[in-house]
Amino acid sequence: MAVKGGETVNEDWFWQIVEEARQRTDNGPDAMAEFLERRFADADDDTLRAFQRHLVAASMRLYTWRHATAADMACGSVGDDGFTDWRSWVITLGRDTFERIAADPDNLADIDDIWAGCAGAGELFGAAVSGIYFTRHGYEDETFPILEPGATPPAGTPPSGYPLHGTKPLRATLPRLARRT
Repeated sequence: MAVKGGETVNEDWFWQIVEEARQRTDNGPDAMAEFLERRFADADDDTLRAFQRHLVAASMRLYTWRHATAADMACGSVGDDGFTDWRSWVITLGRDTFERIAADPDNLADIDDIWAGCAGAGELFGAAVSGIYFTRHGYEDETFPILEPGATPPAGTPPSGYPLHGTKPLRATLPRLARRT
């Protein structure tokens, strides 16, 4: 699919924009959100939808019980909104890091500051492009893809002991991360 300006909209395009945001900012999610707001300020609606569709798809790859466990281990109990923001933060880490954490949330242990994704760190990044769309059109368009916290349970089976942070069975599911928390 191509959008205004001839850009090919696919997963590579999405990750190129995330990487561009990382390179042109201090890698902080808030600065990256500001970059997205500038980058997409004049984008047509199809481009906004395309970016958002890829953002939601990436976020949903992290929407599992094991990833929720990782977020809880790093941040304490994050709840639905906090887990959504945490997933957006993981996306801001770039494609390679995202892919490693998506494949196995225990790989979060490889991140220097595993606590950087806590306290809503990815919220503004996750809302940047949807904010542009909803400013233009209001919130009535239910077809625009959004990061919806807690709409359905995460994929997989809750680990034994979930959500009791710090229990041995829970910590055993992510042993490398458990050693860091």
